[in-house]
Amino acid sequence: NIVTDKISTVSLSLKNGSSYTGAINTANTAKSIAVTLDSTSSWVVTANSYITTFSDTDGISGTTITNITGNGHTVYYKSSANSSLGGKTYTLVGGGTLKPV
Repeated sequence: NIVTDKISTVSLSLKNGSSYTGAINTANTAKSIAVTLDSTSSWVVTANSYITTFSDTDGISGTTITNITGNGHTVYYKSSANSSLGGKTYTLVGGGTLKPV
């Protein structure tokens, strides 16, 4: 898991077939968390997570995120920092959602 405090800034970039299994900022304490995925990479979520910005140009199909497995968990994103997501809620593979907080 990626654990942070109020002065921490994290940038997680998954590229070239990489994968991450775990939660991010579950206590919602980070100053900023940026997550970027390319179409060949994936994230398997293990607990509700809080991020600031999210970029997944090729992994979004309609209102579904195709390269995040949610396992019934919610990934919250900061709506004001993600104009490209339009404040929408997205379904994750395997259950769960990506939604604004």
